[in-house]
Amino acid sequence: MIFNFGNCVLIALERLKFNMLIVQKYHSIHEIDPEFISNLEVLLQEDVPNFNLMIQKHDNAPDSDVFTFFLFFAPTQNTPIGFAQICLRKIPTAKLIPWYRKLMFWKKDHEHWKEVIWRVGDGNSGLFVIDPRYARTGKEKFVELIKEYDLRAEVKAQHFYCLKGLQDFKSTWPSDPIWSRDTFVLEPLNKSFRSYQEYIENLSPDMKFLVKENWKELHVLGKIELGDYPTPSDTPKTLPIPEEQLKLWEAQGAQILTFEKDLKILGCLCVLTGKNGNIFFEPFPFEPEGSSLVHDELYTQYALLKFFEMPGARKCHFMKDGSKFVFEDKGDLKFFQEQGFQLKIISQSFYSRLPKLTRPV
Repeated sequence: MIFNFGNCVLIALERLKFNMLIVQKYHSIHEIDPEFISNLEVLLQEDVPNFNLMIQKHDNAPDSDVFTFFLFFAPTQNTPIGFAQICLRKIPTAKLIPWYRKLMFWKKDHEHWKEVIWRVGDGNSGLFVIDPRYARTGKEKFVELIKEYDLRAEVKAQHFYCLKGLQDFKSTWPSDPIWSRDTFVLEPLNKSFRSYQEYIENLSPDMKFLVKENWKELHVLGKIELGDYPTPSDTPKTLPIPEEQLKLWEAQGAQILTFEKDLKILGCLCVLTGKNGNIFFEPFPFEPEGSSLVHDELYTQYALLKFFEMPGARKCHFMKDGSKFVFEDKGDLKFFQEQGFQLKIISQSFYSRLPKLTRPV
């Protein structure tokens, strides 16, 4: 038997090379190559309709926040297969150091203390997103990033946003988290019926009755009309949305749905089409709370009516302030779950090296 040790080593090295991921760092979201944006939108397709929303959040962040973005690349291709980000947030130290320390004007290290926030966007995607084919090597590479920041002297606290059941990452510091909590994120409704009418007929008897009665009250008793505008510039001038926001929606290819009565717009929905059939709806009610003619259920149902009419639409997402709906009490999702929406859980954990810093900044 002839054993070719050299060839075995070469094969092993080639396999190792194939499995190794390369990480590229960017210290501003504006540094990311435009040619990568489309791939990043595919990676983030379940959470944002377009990358412009990520850019807006970056640009509107407080001055105390500094970001780093990580793009993961496989050795055989020049398009990103993974995405992560961190926020380095300045820690206010006025209440964290004793009075006598403040007298030591020559000791300035506390002015550079930072909290690292590990999350993508608002945290609703968890710590990072990766092509499932690279899940194992992506996890290994992400652990290396955590270790890198664990060793930095200025890092005094860390805040992790993990997808419960899928991401079990934590700090390598020799201590347990001093604070943790779960939040509940509204997940999409899948298009599992051929039409809106078929969807309605498959709701629970109570919800079906409520929805039908609300539509009846809207049209018959309220004399409220539904508006459907292909672009924001097509909407009536009475739409109470700032011109700057309308221009942003226009640039993103938004459609606008409205509830109208006697030339007055009672509320609207912004509709953004994402990648691979992901459709995002954000409601904007304009009526006084407690005396509205358009019930909350009808914003959801008008979105679904539009969703089932859209060719190629696969998943219906709901948003608030450009992000997915997030709830601290699971019971608050019942309203949406009864209409067919799903949920996921984000587990947050906080680590601190400072005895007096017991909660995220």
